[in-house]
Amino acid sequence: MSEEIKSIIKSLKNIGNCHFCNSVEVHVYNIPQDSGLDERFNDIISIFKLASELTTYDYSQYKLISIKDDFEKNWSIFNNLSSTKIHEFLHVLLEANYPDKLPFLSNQVGILEWKNEQYLNDYAVLKGKSWNEFVQYIKHENRFHSKHINYNVLEEYLRRLTSTLDDDVFFRARISNRSELTLDKMGAPPKEFATAGRANSEGISHLYLASDTSTAISEIRPSKGDTIYLGKFPIRKPLKVVDFRILKKLDVFVFQDPVIYAINLETFILMNKDISKPVRSGDSKLDYLPTQFIVDFIKSLNETTGVGYDGIVFESTVSTTGYNLMLFDPEILSCNRVEKRIIESLSYSHVEVQR
Repeated sequence: MSEEIKSIIKSLKNIGNCHFCNSVEVHVYNIPQDSGLDERFNDIISIFKLASELTTYDYSQYKLISIKDDFEKNWSIFNNLSSTKIHEFLHVLLEANYPDKLPFLSNQVGILEWKNEQYLNDYAVLKGKSWNEFVQYIKHENRFHSKHINYNVLEEYLRRLTSTLDDDVFFRARISNRSELTLDKMGAPPKEFATAGRANSEGISHLYLASDTSTAISEIRPSKGDTIYLGKFPIRKPLKVVDFRILKKLDVFVFQDPVIYAINLETFILMNKDISKPVRSGDSKLDYLPTQFIVDFIKSLNETTGVGYDGIVFESTVSTTGYNLMLFDPEILSCNRVEKRIIESLSYSHVEVQR
């Protein structure tokens, strides 16, 4: 749930049972009696216009959303509430003081600023282009000097994603069925052998690590019977990183202009998704270019602004237990222990896809 909303609720010091999330003995907000939340949500919903109002602006139907559905899937406001519950909550919250906002809860809405080229040029990280348009441009038109990027906005978002890793241990796994791997073989590959990845170009060696052993092993996707070596890398000094996991937790209520949050939301969701994708043998190297571009920009800030980023953190899509760390300088951390293991079995989960 939004930290801003939590702080408002906690400040009221009311303890009870929550009707909407079914929590027991927690801080609660009494809608008929308390104030504050209705005003904050009115401010957020005020950035939208009804689809019927946007027809005169030749507004794209693909930019229209349902507030209750979008709040459930993409906005970091509510804690696992369904769209139905979100609709119910907002309706009860707003009906007394802001009844003019009720139609926004049951109809499609959009943001007029999507039609304002100057606003998009100033405040949209891709200047109004979609992530897919940026991907195609980088892959097939100009991969070094993109005209689609608003670097000031991107840098501001990166500051919001800045975090520090301290007093922790990370792991790297390697498959080696023929030769023993010692401590000195567990680090990043030499630059002449560095292959392209989601966050590094070919020939540029970065150190990829995982937060736990299960994630480290899952990331290399071994086969049954493979011999793997698991290296342990303790953190010896605080590491300053851009943590893309924070994207899912960015709080719209801390943005001075919530429109900036809204128009960049999809871009950063897709950016995070692409950075977290595992590298596969059948991938084209062109597929890595967009995220390599973003990571290279992060690295460039160390030279242009002296911000001092050591690397990035991103989710693992092949493990449910941990996350990944990629360090720009492979020498920052060193392996102090290696364990040899044999893969005895593999486990796959699956779901039926409706056709």
